[in-house]
Parts: sequence; structure tokens; C-alpha cells
Amino acid sequence: MVTAVSLDEALAKLHQLPVIPVVVQEVISSFNDPDLDSVLLAHKIEQDQGLTAKILRVVNSAFYGLSRRVSSIHEAVVVMGFNSVRSLVLSTGFVKAFAVAEASEFDRHAYWRRSFRVAAYAKALAKCLRHDQDMAFTAGMFHDIGLLVLDTCMQAQFAGVLTQQNQSGENLLTLERSVLGFDHAQIGAEVAKRWNFPPSIEHAIRYCHTPEHVPFEPVTGIVYVAALIESGITGETLISQLPGSLRDHLHLTWESIEAGLPDAEQIDASAELLLTS
Repeated sequence: MVTAVSLDEALAKLHQLPVIPVVVQEVISSFNDPDLDSVLLAHKIEQDQGLTAKILRVVNSAFYGLSRRVSSIHEAVVVMGFNSVRSLVLSTGFVKAFAVAEASEFDRHAYWRRSFRVAAYAKALAKCLRHDQDMAFTAGMFHDIGLLVLDTCMQAQFAGVLTQQNQSGENLLTLERSVLGFDHAQIGAEVAKRWNFPPSIEHAIRYCHTPEHVPFEPVTGIVYVAALIESGITGETLISQLPGSLRDHLHLTWESIEAGLPDAEQIDASAELLLTS
């Protein structure tokens, strides 16, 4: 039997989270820096050779379709723009920080692979709908970060929830609220706030599963749609399942997004590059 706890009690366990590398913390802070020196930050990123090597592997994959191979973070910034590189630095840094836990019931490898897929679809949707592509990618990558928080800080209790979910097939968020007293969207958003992620990403983490219940935020709605596409829901079935208010705000039709969606095999190939050491 898993004992319910308060969200405050759960937040008191956050000291168990891994330390985020300093350069990744600086990249997060750059969202709020109007005087950002992207050249200096790119230089700092390059000091972490492992991080840089992994980022460049992903940047040069077929998913990004660059016209020429890039060999440095600075060159990647020139070719892709700093915002795109920032998204990958955050993704790579957090994948490294939250390494696979051998004793865990929670499959972190599958979690990150799914998160990258959602991020890729969110970026493509944002391009089709003329919203911020890199903010959408980052929000998609971290939309379920609360699952990692639970697996790190409340591993035994979370494992019990996962076991019940596997046996019952019940919605995970609903089960978390019933068993734990809160859900992974709530704790994920609180952690994102403490990590100083932008408010729009915090909003997406908190509400991307229930965007119809809060005032419209484009990134939150885009991540919601991206997660449905990642789950295999497409075409008119996808459009019919969207809350009417969200569909109207995004002016979404299947015809307007289908051609812009990336190739699933390319997404997974890039995700594996991100996940392998």
C-alpha cells in the first residue's frame, strides 16, 4: 500500500535530485538574459567535451538536415541559431544528469526517447503554426520531467504507482493523485520553477495534459497535440479528439500540419544519438 503525501512533503525531498552542470544552469538562465553573449556561452559549452561531442552528433544527424557538417558549438550556433543549440544543450545536459537507474522500475531510456519524439513534433507543429519552434521543442522535451523527479525522489512509492497502473490501465495522472496526493505535472512544474525555466515552459509542464482547463497558451497547446501525435493519433482522428477551444485557438487542421511533421525514423535515430554515451 502506497501512502499519500503532500506536495510540500515531496518537494522537501528535492535535495535528492542530481546536480545540474553549471554550464547547463547558465543556459537555462540565458532565457531571461536580454544582454546574452551567445559567443561567450558557446565557448563555455565547448569546455565540456563530452556534452559538446554528443550535441554535435545530434546536430549532424539526418533529423536536422544541415547542408554541411558542423564541428563546433560556435559553428552550430552560426548555422542553426543559438536558440536551437540551447534546446539541445538542455536536452543533452539533463539526459546526462538523469542517467539510467538500474534498480528503477521506470524505464528512463524509453522516457527520454519518447520526450525527444514529443519535442520534435512540437517543434514541427510550432513551425507550421508560426510559433516559437525552439521554445516548443524545449517544452516538449521536459513536459513530463515530473516523472523523473518522482523516480528520483520517491522511487519506491512511484514504483508502486507504476505497478498499479500496469495492472489496471488507469490514467497515470489520475492514479498519482489518488495514490500519492498529487501528480507528476504538479511536481514537475514546481521543479521547473526552481530551475528557473521560463514561465511558458513551466506552464506547459503543469498543464499540457489538460490545456482546455486553463487560459490558452500556445506552447502548452502545441505540446498537448505533439504528445497525441507521438502516441500514434493522427489524421482526422487527432483533430476530432482535440478540445474545441484548443483547435480554434491554434487554427489547427490536419492538412495544415501533416506535410510538416518529421520522419519518425529520423527522430528515433537522433534520440538514440542523444541517449548513447
